[in-house]
Amino acid sequence: MRRRDHSESPGERPTWLDWLTGVLTDLGYEVKNPRGGGRAKLARDTGLSASIVARLMDGQAPSYESLLAIARGTGIPLTDLLVRTGRATEDDFSIPGANIGQIGVSSGKPLTPEELAAAAGVPEGDRDWFVTMIRRLRLSNSSDGDSATGGAAAEG
Repeated sequence: MRRRDHSESPGERPTWLDWLTGVLTDLGYEVKNPRGGGRAKLARDTGLSASIVARLMDGQAPSYESLLAIARGTGIPLTDLLVRTGRATEDDFSIPGANIGQIGVSSGKPLTPEELAAAAGVPEGDRDWFVTMIRRLRLSNSSDGDSATGGAAAEG
């Protein structure tokens, strides 16, 4: 879904542009001054044309492809670019079910190996192996009094 940029009204400078200008300046791109060389350097580093960089610095809403090129060329996280320019929200990057493991832990009830496999996203074909390994680890940890340091078997 396409989102609107964060400008207050048409004709005003978008708020994301101030943020992006500041970040690019911190990275060594002097983009405020069209003749400072920073815009040309940004174009070279990102593979964007000089005209796309100029339109971006004039406040034109960037395309996803332009944001991706900026992220790759400068190291600015793509998620930051997407959220700041209004192309996405922070909620768009939340992982559904990310708290599954936390529920079992915070409830005080240990997760079963099967629940742990599901929470960890273990592929269906590997779950039997995973469950077996977890059970073996639990057995070895309960029989080793020194499991935190590897147990007596590891010491020789």
